[in-house]
Amino acid sequence: MNCLTSIQCSVLPHDAINLKDCSKTPFEVARSWPRNEPLIALIAGDGTGRWSRWSIIAPATGKRLTVKSKEDLQHFRKELESIRHTSLIPGWIGYLGYELGVCFEEKVNGLKDKKSDWALADFVWCDKCLVHDAQDNSWWSVGGFELPKFQDEQNDLRSGELIDEDGDEQYKKSVANTKLYIHEGDIFQANITRRFSAEISGDVRNASLDALAAPGGWFGAWIEFNDQEQRSILSLSPELFLQFDGETRQVVSRPMKGTRPITDLPETLMNSDKDAAELHMIIDLMRNDLGRVCEFGSMKVTESRAIEQHPTVWQCIGEVQGKLCSETTSYDLLAATFPAGSITGAPKIRAMQIIEELEATPRGPYCGSIGVIGGSILLNVAIRTATFQGSGTPSQFQGSLTYGTGCGIVADSIVTEECKESHVKTNVLRSSPILNR
Repeated sequence: MNCLTSIQCSVLPHDAINLKDCSKTPFEVARSWPRNEPLIALIAGDGTGRWSRWSIIAPATGKRLTVKSKEDLQHFRKELESIRHTSLIPGWIGYLGYELGVCFEEKVNGLKDKKSDWALADFVWCDKCLVHDAQDNSWWSVGGFELPKFQDEQNDLRSGELIDEDGDEQYKKSVANTKLYIHEGDIFQANITRRFSAEISGDVRNASLDALAAPGGWFGAWIEFNDQEQRSILSLSPELFLQFDGETRQVVSRPMKGTRPITDLPETLMNSDKDAAELHMIIDLMRNDLGRVCEFGSMKVTESRAIEQHPTVWQCIGEVQGKLCSETTSYDLLAATFPAGSITGAPKIRAMQIIEELEATPRGPYCGSIGVIGGSILLNVAIRTATFQGSGTPSQFQGSLTYGTGCGIVADSIVTEECKESHVKTNVLRSSPILNR
């Protein structure tokens, strides 16, 4: 049994109930959610791809597990290690912020200088939810949860212009400085990011669900946090960070490096030596990270380089698999591999140190990871991810969104081309219902 098949068998608990009479899509069910109840919607693209099978719709009202500082890590570890079942659900649904990786890799030492409005990690316990299996279009109830009464109410959404927070010249300077570090021998590659923002008011919930239905990423997510200050996360990520099967203990990662606009011929990307080098470095990094906690001899590169089509872009991906050691916990797996190498660079620790030096603001949930940690694990790399922060409710929101993009910088990177690519990566948001109501 391969890893893909086994984790699909480990998603549902043994007492999940098949809802035979439901023919709604995950988007329709999520849009029917009561306006006064916070929502979690993990939606797997359009459900047609190899990696877009399972969607989870749940109330965001369960017990919270929040990491605000290094001192909270012991409690975080204890909660993860107390899970005794092997299925994905019940589990913790939420995000690991990029800066949590600084806690795991203490040599980076960047937390003192950058303050974030977002916790290092924030999860909601989910033992009551609805799960959709796109393979046979079936719905399952976990914990006796019932389908919401169907409705499709929608309010207006107004959005301002997506603004570059630091400007092209600052980004070009950071890319140029990264190349200097590469030529001096510090690193082979670093992923340098930038931030864009816009003012938003109105119905961000339904606009975000529409963005996921556009289709969004294979590992899409909309999560509302039930806080006094209204916070939500939208992720259109196509990239898998970790998939771990609690039964077979197989783990897989699918790093993604190399991007071209969908208007280009795919051969342009596949024939790029620069993009191939980027991906091969990160595959080697992920193989090394997983090798720290996997059985000797179990590590395999099951896909060295392939091209995939995603909304607005072509992407190149690789795939690495291994078998987690018998005494290794889910926390150990995260500590050994987080954050994902595709959004740090190689060697990882030095790349993270350079990121801390060159990037003025914390990344927060962006470049972290979003998904489920239960007896099994399914986590994306939180790229193509927007965070919302403001007041009101998700249906009557007043505040701002922040959206990040990044590029992998290597020795032969062309500064102007990297700057152009960072703008190309905003197209998925610019063309979405968030900015085009």
